[in-house]
Amino acid sequence: MSALSLGIDTSNYTTSVALVDENEKMIYNKGILLEVKSGERGLRQSDALFQHVQHLPRLLADLPRGREIEVICYSQRPRPLLDSYMPVFRAGESLARSLAGVLDVKLRPVSHQENHLRAAIYGSGSPELETTFAAVHFSGGTSEILLVQKKDIGYDCEIIAQTRDLNAGQLVDRIGVLMGCDFPAGEALEALAKQVVPESISSQFVISATMDGSDFHFSGQENQAQRLLQAGADQEIVAYLVLKAIAKTLSKSIGGLRKNHPFQSVLFSGGVMSNQIIKKIVVQELQASGLNLYFSPGEYSRDNAVGNALMGIDYYKSNEVRT
Repeated sequence: MSALSLGIDTSNYTTSVALVDENEKMIYNKGILLEVKSGERGLRQSDALFQHVQHLPRLLADLPRGREIEVICYSQRPRPLLDSYMPVFRAGESLARSLAGVLDVKLRPVSHQENHLRAAIYGSGSPELETTFAAVHFSGGTSEILLVQKKDIGYDCEIIAQTRDLNAGQLVDRIGVLMGCDFPAGEALEALAKQVVPESISSQFVISATMDGSDFHFSGQENQAQRLLQAGADQEIVAYLVLKAIAKTLSKSIGGLRKNHPFQSVLFSGGVMSNQIIKKIVVQELQASGLNLYFSPGEYSRDNAVGNALMGIDYYKSNEVRT
């Protein structure tokens, strides 16, 4: 019977638990979205932490029984940097350390960003990415393009482009909430945008990209979207233009980065990158570049604990080899 790895992730938006076996078979993968009051655009860290504490026992109660866990891997910090810190991750860390102590199993701390990368690789079906590749992490809390270097377990990540103000997910959520959608607003905004025939949108309606070299700004796009709504533009059109602007911005940044960074493949992760409209436009914009583009289904792009569970198995296997 193969070993099991338990992954735990407690992010700004979701409490997540996953269980995989030594053959990377997904045994369990569930998350609970944090609740945000109607009309609000986010949570305080203290409120999010409290919800994680409530959610974790519910997720663990549904874990399959009858097989022993050999390793627990959890998100300790947002990024793989020593000074990276966010209070919400203390909920997952506390549970992981307690369980590992009681069960006497291996314990592996990683970062939330590495968790996203590992899950996206798994979900894309392309585990054989080059040792060095580019990775997009667009979510409500992060909007970065990374130059990624594989390690035995986890990844070294260098930021090569990033937002200078709002994150892409914040842009989506702010405009969505402004239009009456619940937070987080990604799925609602995509549903609105899908009602539009892009070719029918008048040229007078546009939301332009604002670049700073390969870095980018999303606050200007928020202002442009607000002005369109104030001028009476249909919500469906504004929703589409917001998503198109994010995709165009991302494509321009990736195209510019290739001049100075030798990557051949780009991996896309984060909740924003599960959006099918953004994906379609990015592929269209970059199809002539010769780049290999790897996307994952939403369950592996959005916040989840799958990457942690998989890195736990990586850690377990590396220890087995050494011993």
